[in-house]
Amino acid sequence: MPLLRRQILIWICALAFLSAGSGSSQPFREPLDFGYPVSGEPWYHILARMGSAPPSKNGAWTISRVEVNGQRARDFVFLRDDRPRPAAEAGGGEPVDLKIRWSWTGQDRYEIRAELENTKSGEKAALVQKGRAPAERGYWNPAWKNYLSLSVSEDHGFPRANLPVRASFGVLSAYLKSTDEIRLVRTSIRGGDIAYLEVPFQVGDVRSWNDPKILSARETDARTGAPVVRYHPTTSFDLVFLADLKPRETATYLVFYNNPAAKKASFPTDLRVSGKGLGKTIENSAYKIVLHPRSGSIHEVIEKSTGTKLEHKLETNGAVHWNPDVYSPPHAWYHCSDWDNPPSSEESGPVFYSLRREAPLPYPPGVQVSITYSFYARSPVIVAESFLEIREDIFVKSLRNAELVFNKAVFNRAAWRGADGRLHVLDFDDSRRHPQHAAVLRPDTPWVAFYSDDKGVGFAGLFLDQALPNRHGGPASQHQPYIYLQNGPWHYMSRGFVYSFGSNNQTRMLPVRGGSVYYERNAWIPFAFRKEKGFAGALDEAFKAFKHPLGLFEDLETYPESPEGWLVPILTEPFEEGVKDALGGVKKK
Repeated sequence: MPLLRRQILIWICALAFLSAGSGSSQPFREPLDFGYPVSGEPWYHILARMGSAPPSKNGAWTISRVEVNGQRARDFVFLRDDRPRPAAEAGGGEPVDLKIRWSWTGQDRYEIRAELENTKSGEKAALVQKGRAPAERGYWNPAWKNYLSLSVSEDHGFPRANLPVRASFGVLSAYLKSTDEIRLVRTSIRGGDIAYLEVPFQVGDVRSWNDPKILSARETDARTGAPVVRYHPTTSFDLVFLADLKPRETATYLVFYNNPAAKKASFPTDLRVSGKGLGKTIENSAYKIVLHPRSGSIHEVIEKSTGTKLEHKLETNGAVHWNPDVYSPPHAWYHCSDWDNPPSSEESGPVFYSLRREAPLPYPPGVQVSITYSFYARSPVIVAESFLEIREDIFVKSLRNAELVFNKAVFNRAAWRGADGRLHVLDFDDSRRHPQHAAVLRPDTPWVAFYSDDKGVGFAGLFLDQALPNRHGGPASQHQPYIYLQNGPWHYMSRGFVYSFGSNNQTRMLPVRGGSVYYERNAWIPFAFRKEKGFAGALDEAFKAFKHPLGLFEDLETYPESPEGWLVPILTEPFEEGVKDALGGVKKK
């Protein structure tokens, strides 16, 4: 029976059973039914209707063990009316229905055995059910012996296209010899059957825990004398991929592993990275970005559909991206674009390229900054994350971030979406000129764009996230923060956290408390547009897509090595004998 038709019949039968009432006969249902991890469902599973629990006047029945073809299944759900039971037990004569995580294959035969135990008498019983899987594909590929599932949900009501997703996983190292064997597959129902789509991905931040000293320690249960197993060697890793979801859609992605014979997957990509050191050139189908060879800051931007070059190159190092910066006289005004070969690290692959730089500013002492750029395949969006920490008390005229500077060769207008939802437009020819601000915006402005109607090209800055704590308590220092636009020999946008130099009283020296931390995540988009269609709606959609994360829920099998039941945590250091003055605690000697 085709998958879609079979699922519809199951749903109809379940609804009929629920509406029939306790006095009506239960409609016929297959003893075994087979399901897929799709649309948010995490498991390949068998629905087993085992019959009824034995009669019992005292005590309910719990499931002590489930086997499929003689092999133990540790992951199962005890159902009532096709829903998980609030308590995993059934009364005498009640139906015993199970949903069992099992990697079934089409047309294979399966025998389910459920062992029951009475909660009061300790009496044992067993129920057995048999059936055959439908003539469908079933499990994706038996060469991969294990899988975990990731449910990805769009819960905000707008579409996502090529949206970067980063998910972290940890598996027992015995099941993953190399991350080269990993495969990522998205499932869907098409034409009444299951469809598998291999998804390009990139592995990052691979780490392993395997401490021989801790693993060799022996511990026994004080009550039973049985060995206590607290740890297993563990390998963790990140997967990054691009997701497409419709509004309110939930998709299941399967991460397959445990196939040591598998070769590393390769994927086509439009993302290209060239150059040496920090002076990389990154390009995809939307843009070409050139980084400054000494600082690694964005230096040139070419919007590919129009061939327009966007650059600054008027002063100091000429970079497009300058910040974070600190101006604390008598020291000079230092920007991250003034760095000279700062320490850096990078990740590169078919899905994204990232460059992370971290270093102190030259002056004043104790100002630590890190900046991470991320560039993605098939996407015009660049994500920039910055972290600024002021470690000692200082006085400043400027502490800013998010500064983007362009010469006046291309843009003649700016637009932004106000916090009130209105679209605002500024013509630079009619605006105030430097040193006055052309426009002052609220610090929670969603996005700002520079553009030219005549050239049909623009560059947008999307202000996504901020965290502004002080690590000693309270918030980071701010003095009337705002976003502003400038019209001088250049056009630029920037965010002032503490910025007396941009005021009518530029001589003021304002305090920044030691421990102040300024984290910001922004997205930058070079774009082309048609004047009659505009671009504001597209930037609104991009802002929502990157501002509101997708929902992620991981489901991992229970490994055979994992301890039974709850593992009591270690709550005191060795030789401690309780909490002083605690009710019922052991008195310390």
